[in-house]
Amino acid sequence: MIKGIPVSEGYAIGSVYQWHETTLDTSKKKISNLKAEIDFLHETIEKTKAQLDVLMKKSKDIYGEETSKIFEAHLLIVQDPEMIKNIETKINEESCNMLYALKTVTDDYIHVFENLDDDYLKERALDIIDVRNRMIRNALNLSPDEMVLPKKEMILVAYELTPSQIASLDLNYVKGFITETGGKTSHSAIMSKLVGLPAIMGFDNAFKILKQNKEIIMDAFTGEIIIDYNSETYHTYLYKRDQYLSYKDSLKRLIKEPTRSQDGKTYILSGQIGSSKDVSQVIENGADGIGLFRTEFLFINRLTPPSEEDQFIEYKSILEMMKDKPVVIRTIDLGGDKQTPYLHIKSDLNPSLGIRAIRLSIYHQDVIYKQLRALIRASIYGNLSVMFPMVASLEDIMMVKQWITDIKVEFDALGIPYKNFPIGIMIEIPSAALMADEFAKHVDFFSIGTNDLIQYTFAADRTSEDLDYLYRPFSPAILRLIHMAVKAAKDNHIHISVCGEMASDQLALPLLLGMGVDELSMSPSQILKSKDFVLNHHHSVFEYAADYVMKLTTEKEILKFLKDNFQK
Repeated sequence: MIKGIPVSEGYAIGSVYQWHETTLDTSKKKISNLKAEIDFLHETIEKTKAQLDVLMKKSKDIYGEETSKIFEAHLLIVQDPEMIKNIETKINEESCNMLYALKTVTDDYIHVFENLDDDYLKERALDIIDVRNRMIRNALNLSPDEMVLPKKEMILVAYELTPSQIASLDLNYVKGFITETGGKTSHSAIMSKLVGLPAIMGFDNAFKILKQNKEIIMDAFTGEIIIDYNSETYHTYLYKRDQYLSYKDSLKRLIKEPTRSQDGKTYILSGQIGSSKDVSQVIENGADGIGLFRTEFLFINRLTPPSEEDQFIEYKSILEMMKDKPVVIRTIDLGGDKQTPYLHIKSDLNPSLGIRAIRLSIYHQDVIYKQLRALIRASIYGNLSVMFPMVASLEDIMMVKQWITDIKVEFDALGIPYKNFPIGIMIEIPSAALMADEFAKHVDFFSIGTNDLIQYTFAADRTSEDLDYLYRPFSPAILRLIHMAVKAAKDNHIHISVCGEMASDQLALPLLLGMGVDELSMSPSQILKSKDFVLNHHHSVFEYAADYVMKLTTEKEILKFLKDNFQK
């Protein structure tokens, strides 16, 4: 039994088909007619844009709004003025062919993303690769998405698969796929979920281990791949697959149900998104709103920064799609390990403790002012709340409130309409949890970011495999900090939510809801499972569990209690 990264849930049983990408010739050639070569570049761009337009519309019709937004991001890349200018410069300065210039320029961008510590940012390299390969194939008059696959049932094994390749797969034959690259937050992972394919990514040496035509079992819940098994194992997984498909289908009945415990307590379950492309999933899973829009992805999925107008259009679109449901938009959380090609931020020895999030906004006030102007303009189109990340002190809160006041004064003078909206902060640094009773007097809501709170509490980089054992959400230290923040919110009558992995962890749900958390913000795909859990329990049981656990002094005791009482 071997493992990769599970990115799209499900089970698949079948034979391996290894698919190898065709090598494309982009070698350097000397060119005399440079104008013709630049014209060739623009012809290729126009051809690629036309294809992406068609693919965007087609994917929207088949799979929904979310997939169309993936290809919309690809359109931004192919039209990026900085990239085009750099390719033209390369052609002119080196008198070289367009394909070589395209390959070398995009390689530079890909290198920047692939060498970041943040998994999501690393996987943006795949989007650039996808667009680049499409352009090269168009220039060579080859079919851009062509994957010559046999007409037989298979588990597809590839080095990598791009979103457009996944969208083109024939689901009558491909029952799941495994790739050597990629991870949970890639656009390819999103696409695999939308088409309903079990997928495992980041599986090292897949071609060497998973031989052509080998019969295997994929468990895309755990990331396990079983290559040698008996009849009993085969029938066990066949049963698991059928049961999962039945359970998944049954959850759809809960989409319009309120999230109410058996003794009548109602909770808020909201979705997390990275762009407007994710809104359809939020709506389709019956979310009560959007608890976290990570706006940094607006800045990441492109090679130049978004303008105020770009951002305004995106925020307005999301607010309108959600109608009167609440939408919490977090200001940019960039910097540190989340670098971009165009924001030149000083490198820190400890990037997670460096210039990032609200600290980046202090150093790049032009960036945060553009974002806040766009948000304030968009406020009239829906139920907006704005949240600031990595707040560490009361001075931080006063500063961001002043930024908003300054812009409103400017808008009043210019006659630009806006609505007042709640202002909140992330509780993700221990100092914020310790000062929560004071902070609560100055903001309208808290959102506890458990991933960073755990990282900073244990002084352990959460991206480090070696320190994985220190990711301890059920440590008494973490639970006490959460409880401290919840109590401060309740004492001051402000709203409090939790986002991060804990929000959808079914062992954590009884504790968080029992402590008094108002809202849980999670991946849209987790909402119905979490709702099902709540509908089958009493709030009084959650309160008892929270009270009992807060008296325990070790993580081992806490996990044993939770597993004994809440794990199926």
